[in-house]
Amino acid sequence: MAPIIGVTATLKEDLEPVGQRPLGSFIRADLDYVDGVLEAGGTPVVLPPFVEAAGELAGKIDGLLLSGGSDLDPSYYGEEPTTELGVTLPERDAFEMALLGHALERSVPVLGICRGLQVLNVALGGTLYQDLPSQFGTDGLIAHRQQMPKWQWTHEIEVSGGSGTASILESTELRVNSYHHQAIKDLAEPLVAVAYASDGVIEAVESSDLSDHWLLGVQWHAEAMRDVGSEHRNLFSALVNAAARYALRRAAA
Repeated sequence: MAPIIGVTATLKEDLEPVGQRPLGSFIRADLDYVDGVLEAGGTPVVLPPFVEAAGELAGKIDGLLLSGGSDLDPSYYGEEPTTELGVTLPERDAFEMALLGHALERSVPVLGICRGLQVLNVALGGTLYQDLPSQFGTDGLIAHRQQMPKWQWTHEIEVSGGSGTASILESTELRVNSYHHQAIKDLAEPLVAVAYASDGVIEAVESSDLSDHWLLGVQWHAEAMRDVGSEHRNLFSALVNAAARYALRRAAA
């Protein structure tokens, strides 16, 4: 049986065209994430952001894909919001932090993409730059919020040789897209930074022992670059493979 991969979704407000009055909220999942899991042989399940269901959902999945999206509320890492903070979604933040907490307790394999990388870091005790241009410093900072299509690369990264991520990507140099203004500031202790942009921004992290608990996060949107290079597809395959191993261990327990 194909491993079940939970894919986090975001919330969008439905508006009436006339007067832009709110009609209600709906759940949106980027199909690129879903297709990436399917292509890798997994069974994707989109997870609605309901905090009450976080524990039960974590117990039913074999792997977790934390998708990209809005800024994370800085209160989760002990900071007040700056004026440059973007849109936050309290319901999504609360759900993903609860879901990830339950997943980490169960040693569920986790892949975080863009926001997902940031959520993973914060959940494990790290912090974020709320806004790179104003907090990281502009000296040498490259443009991390590109205007080109998502499938088009905008900068290069270097991946640490010998890291699990380099093995998965089958490369120590990679061209990636970039759609973020937040990034890892203080790295959580259970994680190791294994890829950087030329300006020093962390682009990928992994758990200190992937064989013990498979945790990996990337700052770029790999789901949108699957047709550009096999390196990006490899991330989904690695998640599905780790989830399959987890499912076997759970069945044997």
